Amino acid sequence: MSLSSVVFSGTIKKDPEKRFTPSNIPVANIILEICYLPKGSKGEEVALASQTVKVNAWRDLAEYCEKSLKAGDKITVLGRAQINAYTTQDGKKRRELEIDAINIVLLNDLMSIQPPINSNKKEEETERNTESFKKTDGAEQSSGFDEVFTSNEEIPF
Repeated sequence: MSLSSVVFSGTIKKDPEKRFTPSNIPVANIILEICYLPKGSKGEEVALASQTVKVNAWRDLAEYCEKSLKAGDKITVLGRAQINAYTTQDGKKRRELEIDAINIVLLNDLMSIQPPINSNKKEEETERNTESFKKTDGAEQSSGFDEVFTSNEEIPF
């Protein structure tokens, strides 16, 4: 992994588009909209703003994007940022931020996870499970770590 990594979270604007390089390597292009609250000149918050960023996913990650992601999905992207400089057809110089994705996490899946519901039944199960770690005479079992850390022997690495 590169030392210059970035993390972005946002909403996919349109379905990922998968294509192949001349050497037959799959790449998926994703347009990601990132929303933020800019600060005014005096530190006050102003209206919500957004920025679009192009994300490139390569090889297996491209296959995942094509199968699992669609427009409107919320994702987090870990990747490497690069700035592409180019000249438009009318002669204007432009610079554009692109992200080469290392990992993409679909946030819709994470937001649907429900925390466990507290109930007496769950508490009873927890107590029963902790009792299985105790010996019958009431003393707790040793995990073996105590012997390792109290030993005067040299560590073998």
